[in-house]
Amino acid sequence: MTTTPARRALNAAVHAAAKAKGLDDDTYRAMLAAQTGKRSAKDCTDAQLRQVLDHLNGGNRTPAPANAARSPHARLARALWISLYNLGEVTDPRESALRAWVKRQHQVDDLRFVRASDAAPVIEGLKAWATRAGVAWDTFEKLGSEFRGRRAVLAAQWRILAAAGATPALDLAAHAYALVKVASLHFCRAADLDKLITDLGARVRAAKQSQ
Repeated sequence: MTTTPARRALNAAVHAAAKAKGLDDDTYRAMLAAQTGKRSAKDCTDAQLRQVLDHLNGGNRTPAPANAARSPHARLARALWISLYNLGEVTDPRESALRAWVKRQHQVDDLRFVRASDAAPVIEGLKAWATRAGVAWDTFEKLGSEFRGRRAVLAAQWRILAAAGATPALDLAAHAYALVKVASLHFCRAADLDKLITDLGARVRAAKQSQ
């Protein structure tokens, strides 16, 4: 297969996603064979690699663990942390990593112990971090709250990939159609946007690791 910057980024994204899933070499190759009939990524077409990446990512946000804080501000903090992971800003999306950050930055052992009245510094700190990573939170202010943040993160991811020469399609709309089969981003459900964010997140992390 011809090696291009986009293909290198796609290949790296597949390996990064497999590593994040904890797949050893034999399990990875068995999965690859089951998905494509090939046992090596270098023998796969770009379309097959995208299929493998879609399979590895699963299209869902990382679920909160059983002992996670359940308050609205804790759920928002968790969503922001996952967004930072998908922007390539943090390397560990787990609840334990978020708790460590909260303790380090705000001297609170757990989000379960953060009262709603004291949550603003945590939320604003995470949002400011995402802003520095390129998220323009006000860009989609006319959309409902369920979609506004997701669209802003997607736009930032696409800009990061474009700067790295690693976009997987001509534009974000074309990639959305290829991945979730929706003709316009305006028609995407929250689950569709999450799937796109997860897919682009693996690509962003791979692109940043290759720099």
